[in-house]
Amino acid sequence: MPTTRAQSIRLSQNSHSGYKHHDTPKKNPLVFEQFGVSKARGWEILRSGRDRRRLGVDSTHTETRGRPLLISPTELHKLDQLVEDLDCEGRSISWETLAHESGLDVSARIIKRAMGTLNYRKCIACKKGWVNKATAANRKQYAELMLERYPQQKDWYHGQLRIIRKPGQRYCANCFHFKSPLVFYNINTNTNRKITQRAYIDQILEPIAKPWIKHQPSFVLEEDRDSGHGTSKSNIVRTWKQANSLNSYFNCSSSPDLSPIENAWSPMKQYVRKYSHWDIETTQELAVEGWDSVRQRYIDRCVLSMPQRLKDVVEAEGRMTGW
Repeated sequence: MPTTRAQSIRLSQNSHSGYKHHDTPKKNPLVFEQFGVSKARGWEILRSGRDRRRLGVDSTHTETRGRPLLISPTELHKLDQLVEDLDCEGRSISWETLAHESGLDVSARIIKRAMGTLNYRKCIACKKGWVNKATAANRKQYAELMLERYPQQKDWYHGQLRIIRKPGQRYCANCFHFKSPLVFYNINTNTNRKITQRAYIDQILEPIAKPWIKHQPSFVLEEDRDSGHGTSKSNIVRTWKQANSLNSYFNCSSSPDLSPIENAWSPMKQYVRKYSHWDIETTQELAVEGWDSVRQRYIDRCVLSMPQRLKDVVEAEGRMTGW
């Protein structure tokens, strides 16, 4: 339809180059010009509108739309900081435990969803840690020495025999696969929370290890390099061991992959973390239940894997393996 002269004049006054009649301007500079505001003021208006439309963790606005959040941005930031401050062991806690630690009265599902917005998720932790060159060389030397002495699985395991025995003869060295009860010790308050040498003698060696020495002449005690175990050349623990004919050795330092007991602890820890435990008595009860649930068959498999563990350490030039 042809337009009149008056219509053409109005169209030229109210439109911009490149736009047809009744088109809404889509370019920001054109919008600013349409409403008579400067570019700086126009961009400021757009930014403030974006903040109102999309509330993030750092937003100072209050969301008024929809159902109120069960976890506010401030509380979510607190959860983030709580997880960041945890070590690898601490990060294996459940979502429910994380809610309790943060003081939030919400379900584990809500915690999981909220942490998912920050890209947190549950995954299997890598067991390969990092070691420096000196530790790697020490680990390789230790593995080569142990492989030379004990190259076969039978060197690490007595085997299973059917024997004739009387009640009370359970301590025979060849008739049971070893798994001791879970032992707790009490120490006086100190700065590092480690067991003292006196407590080690009075609460572990004397009541627990001494009967093993008596009933098993070939008994050998493996220990880690905790100072309470008497790692120095002259101390009360070494004196006790010599007086009671206890054969012992210290395992390779910084090498959890060469210690089957570390694998045996894992099922117990997983069991304990499934429950809420906030006092000493409950924690000890759960630990005992978890330790009782560890099958002897599993411990035996860990022991039988020692030759392969040593080989893997040698092949890896002393670096950590995935055991």
